[in-house]
Amino acid sequence: MHSLIVVSGTGTSIGKTHVAATLLRGLAGGRRTLGLKPVETGVTSGLGADATVLREASTFHVTPCPQPYAFPDPVSPHLAARRVHRIISLGPILETVAKALPNVDLLLLELAGGLFSPLAPNLLNIDLVRALPPSHLVLVAPDRLGVLHDVLATLAAARSLAVTPSALVLSPPLVPDSSTTLNAPELALLTQVPCFAIPRMASEALCSHLSFTPLLALLLEPTRDDPGPLANALPPPPTQTPCRA
Repeated sequence: MHSLIVVSGTGTSIGKTHVAATLLRGLAGGRRTLGLKPVETGVTSGLGADATVLREASTFHVTPCPQPYAFPDPVSPHLAARRVHRIISLGPILETVAKALPNVDLLLLELAGGLFSPLAPNLLNIDLVRALPPSHLVLVAPDRLGVLHDVLATLAAARSLAVTPSALVLSPPLVPDSSTTLNAPELALLTQVPCFAIPRMASEALCSHLSFTPLLALLLEPTRDDPGPLANALPPPPTQTPCRA
């Protein structure tokens, strides 16, 4: 079975790429793994910085997978696309996933920004998640004061659209506060979703750290009885609905 993992978050610059690269290293174990970031901003030439980190953490490098959308301005994807007179749509992203997935055992997608960040005026990241759908969705948030609200609000909105993450990952903030290291058990209790707080360390070391290995075990578990994401055919893009605030 081919596994598709999506990594998103409650916002941007919160450690999603670090978590995604660590997942790729930790889940390798003889598997063909490939990490992609289909939408990235702040890319002036070639492959984006985050996409490069994911490629370096992957074990499958036979077929290059160009980014469907890479834009120079380091702003929200919908705005970066607008500035170069383009509009992001699901079709090219789903096509990239459909082509890559049969060649690997595990495909990981890192989304740009947060789970409800806009990709286009009438398209959100969560619409992409619903169109796939992934074997597992991992939601990353910073382990700092305010994260309880941010995660609860994101989960409430996601669950209203029948989307629930398999796991929450709290990344260490640059400046810890009095709530850091205490938020994970509270979120696990409040959300009933497994929550993992990780220490600040290099991806190569973190992937075998005792705080991270239970997450790896969880993501290796099957979540549904169907053949897996995009197993039979490329699904048509869903009807785009007005952007939700």
